[in-house]
Amino acid sequence: SIMPAVFSNHAHVCQNCMSSAMPLSSAMPSQRRGVAGFLLLVVGWTASDAFVQGKMAAMRRPQLVHTAAASKLSNPDFFLGKGFDSDELEVTAKALSKISTNDLWARATFPPQERPAHIEEGMEWKKLPDSERWMDLEQFVSVSQQLTKSSDSAATAMFTVLAQGSGYVEKPKVEKALQAWAGSGAFDSVAWGTSLFWARAQIAFGYGWLYGMSTFCSYYFFFRPPLWGYLGIDLLPGVPKWWL
Repeated sequence: SIMPAVFSNHAHVCQNCMSSAMPLSSAMPSQRRGVAGFLLLVVGWTASDAFVQGKMAAMRRPQLVHTAAASKLSNPDFFLGKGFDSDELEVTAKALSKISTNDLWARATFPPQERPAHIEEGMEWKKLPDSERWMDLEQFVSVSQQLTKSSDSAATAMFTVLAQGSGYVEKPKVEKALQAWAGSGAFDSVAWGTSLFWARAQIAFGYGWLYGMSTFCSYYFFFRPPLWGYLGIDLLPGVPKWWL
């Protein structure tokens, strides 16, 4: 008769524990919830301000280092069609389609190659030939202007088209694009339009992935637990809570 009473008492206590379990938001006084919400706003504002200030500093830095007009055309400006003339860009594409990539890479001036830090002295190391090296923005602008007499803005926009929004152009990809533009003798406007479309699509995807995923991950991993725990707010009610 003693053991059943003990089990009954334990069951009663567990039942009380289960019934008293509730989200922190309902058990927390309103003052503490207000303080928690204020702290979340301060943290979010501080992180956003730091991100914006760092972004602005990063945007200003190339203007102090580079003197070429290559830094004047950003990827967002290219995506929106700002900072260059579309007709001049197409004229530049027509001129480049008549030039081989061998001529482009032969005129480029590459910096001397240094032994990589992970390769020790005595280990075999071969320098890459210039034909296999990637060309950066200033190198391409210089070479393109020598061969096509294009303006700085057109040469920079052409680099963005061939680089697909990245920071370098690779010889095989450039050769493939120029051959497509050359067509079977006459300039292929469809191939040129396709290259323009994919360059803008790559830029849009990159920015969308960066800002979209960073916003989602910031909320999902950092802001969602305290918002739900302290304020009872959940913007993803159907998604499992990873911290529980």
